[in-house]
Amino acid sequence: MGRTRRRIPSVVPLALSVVVAVALSGCSDGGGKKDTSEATAKDFLAKWQAGDIPGAANLTDDPAKATTQLTEAGKQLQLRQAEYTPKSYSKDNGTLTYSAKLTVQGIPQPIAFDSAVPVVKKDDKTVVKWQSTIIHPQYTEGAKFSNTRKSPDRAPIQDRDGKNLAGATPAVAISLWPAQMGNNAEAIYAALSDPVFDKDIPKLRDTVAKSNPDQKVPVVTLRKDVFDSKARAKLAPFGAAIKLDDITLQTSDKAKQLVGSVGDADADTLKKPGYENAAAGDQVGKSGLQARYQAQLGGTPTSKVMIKGPSGQEIATLASTEGKPGTAVKTTLDPRVQALAEKVMAENTNGMNASIVAIDTKTGGILAAANNPASGSNRAFEGHYAPGSTFKTVTAAALIQAGLKPTDPAACDPTVVVNGQTFKNYDGLQPIPNANFGTDFQQSCNTGFISQRDRIQNDTLTKVAGDVFGIGQSWDVGASTFDGAVPPADSPNKKAASMIGQGDVQASPLVMASVAATIASGTFNQPYLVDDPALKKVASKPVDPALGQQLKSLMQSVVQGGTAQMLKSIPGTVGAKTGTAEFSEGGKILTNGWMIAFKDGIAVAVIVEKGESGGKAAGPVVQAFLSAV
Repeated sequence: MGRTRRRIPSVVPLALSVVVAVALSGCSDGGGKKDTSEATAKDFLAKWQAGDIPGAANLTDDPAKATTQLTEAGKQLQLRQAEYTPKSYSKDNGTLTYSAKLTVQGIPQPIAFDSAVPVVKKDDKTVVKWQSTIIHPQYTEGAKFSNTRKSPDRAPIQDRDGKNLAGATPAVAISLWPAQMGNNAEAIYAALSDPVFDKDIPKLRDTVAKSNPDQKVPVVTLRKDVFDSKARAKLAPFGAAIKLDDITLQTSDKAKQLVGSVGDADADTLKKPGYENAAAGDQVGKSGLQARYQAQLGGTPTSKVMIKGPSGQEIATLASTEGKPGTAVKTTLDPRVQALAEKVMAENTNGMNASIVAIDTKTGGILAAANNPASGSNRAFEGHYAPGSTFKTVTAAALIQAGLKPTDPAACDPTVVVNGQTFKNYDGLQPIPNANFGTDFQQSCNTGFISQRDRIQNDTLTKVAGDVFGIGQSWDVGASTFDGAVPPADSPNKKAASMIGQGDVQASPLVMASVAATIASGTFNQPYLVDDPALKKVASKPVDPALGQQLKSLMQSVVQGGTAQMLKSIPGTVGAKTGTAEFSEGGKILTNGWMIAFKDGIAVAVIVEKGESGGKAAGPVVQAFLSAV
């Protein structure tokens, strides 16, 4: 028997035909062409969000007008970042709704609202129908955004006793109002080319050209006495084109590199984290603690973002913030010790580049730091130097932990050869055949130290430097620092070099001052400059008492009969270690002179760049400092 065949219906069921029709209507304009309206609106939002104003404008029916209004709106708002999120598209009216989230310079919280992007056909092409209300529903033709603000007084930076390190100085902030410059523009630029203003005029022209003509463009801030005597008359003829604001500057006579400077906010500065509450024309931190703690010191301005009509009438308020004053930053600096550190840098370094750091041995608080010259980078904290023989304090700790005693024999020979490389002592040190390890430390004998290299492993110095002295860990001091590097040796030669603070070993004066402080107190306390707000510091760690006492006695012996006898007459418990570190420059081998020391509760490190030796170059600086501290 054959099977009966069933007929396939010749008509598609209605339900299925409806589904197909709906599906097709979503991708066709009825003439068989794909409907790109929603995609065009989304592309417009994506390019606008990415900052591609020309690209977004070219998707509209009026690219020139769209470019102008989108650009002006961003300038008026002082827009930092924008997020435009598509919501729903309506085929009935050809409109894509979206939600906006705008981050505006100087306004703490984002501004949020909804708007819509209409789409039309033009010359058989889908385009955005440009209208200013795309930017904001109430941003009608002729309207402008207004971002007004008043900054609070800047909070001070204080010393350890709560007294201001940065004092108040009357000043005048000079700005241009582009819309008012008119025919006087060239005369204004000519006046501002005077050296008293210290301005790059071509760069200023470019800034003005790119700025909102109805908002002031910062030019320079001058002390009020300088403005009155040298600048006021030059700017007087230009009336409303010049905006003058009386302000108070935070200036410091002490610890200038640590406290840092304050100046006019520029575009590059405002992009940095911590400057979200600041805006063009504000006085903001440019360096040092002033920059690190900008958000805290600068406070929150009283601000209001509005849409205003063509006649200046208020149409809508988009954001309003009640300002808050800044709060002080309290440091660990001792003004007397800081003044002394700056004095010895100026008077005892023979004009050579040098740095000094002083630390409270009981807490790790930084009492003073200074450099000569007192400009440029803060080498006392950030310098990368071979520490030379001052690092023998760390090597001594490693060898003592490995079982070596200060009384154990360790001949100080003229040279020692390691894997074909010859190491020698500093010029002037005579051989000491019957030396023990304590004598090697006291006289800073390289060969005596290197002869003990088999007692430690390639990574021993790395471990001891980190575990006992905190070197190479990440220190939050409250300022930018280099916290040292002691990488494991990858050869016998590298290990030998590391034992005397050469090779790949690197440290800053701050790191070596901390080594001296750890030995003096018997506890590693991470150095820190800022006391309030509190920092997340590396945990303090006691040194093994027996080890700590031996290291302290070794440093005291250097003062009593070794390379730091210039400190012998200083009263109190005094210990030291000298160092002469070699480095290469221009094909020549040069040296930096180091000394680290402690006196009772203060530890200090000094480096004199290109100094002949630690004793000759750094010794007089440490002597002058510890004699007066």
